[in-house]
Amino acid sequence: MLPQFDENAVIRRVQRLPWNLALAFGASCAGRLVSNYQKFHEETKWGDVQPILRALDFLCRIAASQTAVTKAEARAVASECEAQAPASEDFSSLFTSGAQDAVFAVCSLLDYCAERKAQQVALAARYPTDSVDLYVQEVENLSPQDPALEAKILAHPLMQQELLRQERDLVAVETQGASAVPELMARRTTEQAFQIGSSQ
Repeated sequence: MLPQFDENAVIRRVQRLPWNLALAFGASCAGRLVSNYQKFHEETKWGDVQPILRALDFLCRIAASQTAVTKAEARAVASECEAQAPASEDFSSLFTSGAQDAVFAVCSLLDYCAERKAQQVALAARYPTDSVDLYVQEVENLSPQDPALEAKILAHPLMQQELLRQERDLVAVETQGASAVPELMARRTTEQAFQIGSSQ
Protein backbone atom coordinates (compact mmCIF):
# COMPACT_ATOMS: atom_id res chain seq x y z
CA MET A 1 0.00 0.00 0.00
CA LEU A 2 1.28 3.46 -0.89
CA PRO A 3 1.69 6.01 1.92
CA GLN A 4 -0.49 9.09 2.17
CA PHE A 5 0.08 12.11 -0.06
CA ASP A 6 3.22 14.01 0.94
CA GLU A 7 3.08 17.54 -0.43
CA ASN A 8 6.63 18.39 0.63
CA ALA A 9 8.01 15.30 -1.11
CA VAL A 10 6.14 16.24 -4.29
CA ILE A 11 7.52 19.78 -4.11
CA ARG A 12 11.08 18.47 -3.83
CA ARG A 13 10.64 16.21 -6.86
CA VAL A 14 8.90 18.90 -8.91
CA GLN A 15 11.70 21.37 -8.17
CA ARG A 16 14.17 19.05 -9.88
CA LEU A 17 12.12 18.92 -13.10
CA PRO A 18 12.20 21.28 -16.08
CA TRP A 19 9.22 23.62 -15.68
CA ASN A 20 7.26 22.17 -18.61
CA LEU A 21 7.57 18.62 -17.27
CA ALA A 22 6.38 19.78 -13.86
CA LEU A 23 3.43 21.40 -15.61
CA ALA A 24 2.67 18.19 -17.51
CA PHE A 25 2.58 16.26 -14.24
CA GLY A 26 0.25 18.81 -12.68
CA ALA A 27 -2.03 18.82 -15.69
CA SER A 28 -2.31 15.03 -15.54
CA CYS A 29 -3.53 15.35 -11.93
CA ALA A 30 -5.95 18.17 -12.68
CA GLY A 31 -7.34 16.35 -15.70
CA ARG A 32 -8.67 13.54 -13.52
CA LEU A 33 -10.93 16.03 -11.76
CA VAL A 34 -12.81 17.26 -14.83
CA SER A 35 -15.31 14.40 -14.62
CA ASN A 36 -16.19 15.61 -11.10
CA TYR A 37 -17.22 18.94 -12.56
CA GLN A 38 -19.20 17.25 -15.31
CA LYS A 39 -21.09 15.15 -12.76
CA PHE A 40 -21.75 18.23 -10.67
CA HIS A 41 -23.18 20.03 -13.70
CA GLU A 42 -25.35 17.05 -14.64
CA GLU A 43 -26.88 17.07 -11.15
CA THR A 44 -27.28 20.80 -10.62
CA LYS A 45 -27.49 22.21 -14.17
CA TRP A 46 -25.13 24.97 -12.95
CA GLY A 47 -21.81 25.98 -14.39
CA ASP A 48 -19.94 25.33 -17.60
CA VAL A 49 -17.13 22.81 -17.97
CA GLN A 50 -15.90 24.29 -21.28
CA PRO A 51 -13.67 27.02 -19.76
CA ILE A 52 -12.00 24.33 -17.65
CA LEU A 53 -11.45 22.11 -20.67
CA ARG A 54 -10.07 25.05 -22.65
CA ALA A 55 -7.72 25.88 -19.80
CA LEU A 56 -6.47 22.30 -19.67
CA ASP A 57 -5.90 22.37 -23.43
CA PHE A 58 -3.97 25.61 -22.92
CA LEU A 59 -1.83 24.01 -20.21
CA CYS A 60 -1.17 20.92 -22.30
CA ARG A 61 -0.06 22.99 -25.30
CA ILE A 62 2.34 24.96 -23.10
CA ALA A 63 3.77 21.80 -21.54
CA ALA A 64 4.27 20.14 -24.91
CA SER A 65 5.69 23.18 -26.72
CA GLN A 66 7.64 24.66 -23.76
CA THR A 67 6.12 28.01 -24.67
CA ALA A 68 6.31 30.59 -21.92
CA VAL A 69 3.23 32.73 -21.29
CA THR A 70 2.86 36.08 -19.58
CA LYS A 71 1.17 36.52 -16.23
CA ALA A 72 -1.60 38.45 -17.98
CA GLU A 73 -2.25 35.59 -20.41
CA ALA A 74 -2.41 33.02 -17.64
CA ARG A 75 -4.57 35.30 -15.48
CA ALA A 76 -7.10 35.81 -18.31
CA VAL A 77 -7.57 32.05 -18.71
CA ALA A 78 -7.77 31.58 -14.94
CA SER A 79 -10.46 34.22 -14.53
CA GLU A 80 -12.72 32.32 -16.93
CA CYS A 81 -12.26 29.17 -14.87
CA GLU A 82 -12.76 30.87 -11.52
CA ALA A 83 -16.16 32.10 -12.64
CA GLN A 84 -17.25 28.45 -12.87
CA ALA A 85 -16.40 27.54 -9.27
CA PRO A 86 -19.59 26.70 -7.35
CA ALA A 87 -20.20 28.10 -3.87
CA SER A 88 -20.40 25.29 -1.31
CA GLU A 89 -23.34 26.85 0.52
CA ASP A 90 -25.45 26.98 -2.65
CA PHE A 91 -25.40 23.28 -3.53
CA SER A 92 -25.98 19.95 -1.79
CA SER A 93 -24.51 17.78 -4.55
CA LEU A 94 -21.95 15.17 -3.53
CA PHE A 95 -19.82 16.51 -6.38
CA THR A 96 -19.76 20.18 -5.32
CA SER A 97 -16.39 19.95 -3.59
CA GLY A 98 -15.00 17.89 -6.47
CA ALA A 99 -16.14 20.54 -8.94
CA GLN A 100 -14.41 23.22 -6.88
CA ASP A 101 -11.25 21.15 -6.76
CA ALA A 102 -11.27 20.82 -10.55
CA VAL A 103 -11.36 24.60 -10.93
CA PHE A 104 -8.78 25.25 -8.22
CA ALA A 105 -6.32 22.66 -9.55
CA VAL A 106 -6.38 24.16 -13.03
CA CYS A 107 -6.06 27.70 -11.68
CA SER A 108 -3.10 26.70 -9.54
CA LEU A 109 -1.34 25.45 -12.65
CA LEU A 110 -2.16 28.65 -14.52
CA ASP A 111 -0.50 30.52 -11.66
CA TYR A 112 2.49 28.20 -12.05
CA CYS A 113 2.81 29.14 -15.71
CA ALA A 114 3.48 32.73 -14.68
CA GLU A 115 5.23 32.29 -11.34
CA ARG A 116 6.97 28.89 -11.57
CA LYS A 117 6.52 27.99 -7.89
CA ALA A 118 6.74 24.25 -7.28
CA GLN A 119 4.11 24.57 -4.54
CA GLN A 120 1.55 25.44 -7.21
CA VAL A 121 2.11 22.12 -8.97
CA ALA A 122 2.03 20.22 -5.69
CA LEU A 123 -1.28 21.91 -4.89
CA ALA A 124 -2.71 20.67 -8.19
CA ALA A 125 -1.65 17.18 -7.11
CA ARG A 126 -3.17 17.60 -3.64
CA TYR A 127 -6.64 18.51 -4.93
CA PRO A 128 -7.37 15.03 -6.37
CA THR A 129 -6.41 13.36 -3.10
CA ASP A 130 -8.55 15.84 -1.16
CA SER A 131 -11.45 15.16 -3.51
CA VAL A 132 -11.12 11.41 -3.14
CA ASP A 133 -10.81 11.76 0.64
CA LEU A 134 -14.14 13.56 0.97
CA TYR A 135 -15.86 11.36 -1.61
CA VAL A 136 -14.79 8.16 0.15
CA GLN A 137 -16.02 9.50 3.49
CA GLU A 138 -19.43 10.18 1.96
CA VAL A 139 -19.98 7.05 -0.12
CA GLU A 140 -18.63 4.73 2.57
CA ASN A 141 -20.55 6.54 5.35
CA LEU A 142 -17.40 6.88 7.44
CA SER A 143 -17.71 8.57 10.79
CA PRO A 144 -15.50 11.61 11.44
CA GLN A 145 -15.09 10.28 14.98
CA ASP A 146 -13.72 6.93 13.83
CA PRO A 147 -10.13 6.68 15.13
CA ALA A 148 -9.29 4.58 12.08
CA LEU A 149 -10.78 7.12 9.65
CA GLU A 150 -7.54 8.19 7.97
CA ALA A 151 -6.31 4.61 7.66
CA LYS A 152 -9.57 3.53 6.06
CA ILE A 153 -9.46 6.38 3.56
CA LEU A 154 -5.82 5.69 2.71
CA ALA A 155 -6.54 2.00 2.13
CA HIS A 156 -9.57 2.66 -0.06
CA PRO A 157 -9.08 1.58 -3.71
CA LEU A 158 -9.86 5.08 -5.04
CA MET A 159 -7.20 6.70 -2.86
CA GLN A 160 -4.61 4.07 -3.64
CA GLN A 161 -5.41 4.44 -7.33
CA GLU A 162 -4.89 8.21 -7.24
CA LEU A 163 -1.62 7.87 -5.34
CA LEU A 164 -0.42 5.20 -7.76
CA ARG A 165 -1.29 7.34 -10.77
CA GLN A 166 0.57 10.30 -9.35
CA GLU A 167 3.65 8.20 -8.67
CA ARG A 168 3.44 6.67 -12.14
CA ASP A 169 3.26 10.08 -13.81
CA LEU A 170 6.01 11.63 -11.72
CA VAL A 171 8.33 8.73 -12.44
CA ALA A 172 7.47 9.00 -16.14
CA VAL A 173 8.55 12.63 -16.44
CA GLU A 174 11.56 12.03 -14.20
CA THR A 175 12.85 9.12 -16.27
CA GLN A 176 11.49 9.70 -19.78
CA GLY A 177 11.58 13.46 -19.98
CA ALA A 178 9.65 15.19 -22.75
CA SER A 179 8.79 11.89 -24.43
CA ALA A 180 6.40 11.14 -21.53
CA VAL A 181 4.31 14.27 -22.06
CA PRO A 182 2.00 13.09 -24.89
CA GLU A 183 0.94 10.01 -22.93
CA LEU A 184 0.31 12.02 -19.77
CA MET A 185 -1.81 14.49 -21.70
CA ALA A 186 -3.79 11.73 -23.42
CA ARG A 187 -4.73 10.13 -20.10
CA ARG A 188 -6.79 13.09 -18.99
CA THR A 189 -9.60 11.92 -21.25
CA THR A 190 -9.56 8.35 -19.96
CA GLU A 191 -8.90 8.57 -16.20
CA GLN A 192 -11.31 9.82 -13.54
CA ALA A 193 -10.61 10.43 -9.87
CA PHE A 194 -13.86 8.84 -8.70
CA GLN A 195 -13.82 5.76 -10.91
CA ILE A 196 -11.70 2.65 -10.62
CA GLY A 197 -9.81 1.99 -13.83
CA SER A 198 -6.44 1.09 -15.26
CA SER A 199 -3.44 2.79 -13.66
CA GLN A 200 -0.92 1.39 -16.07
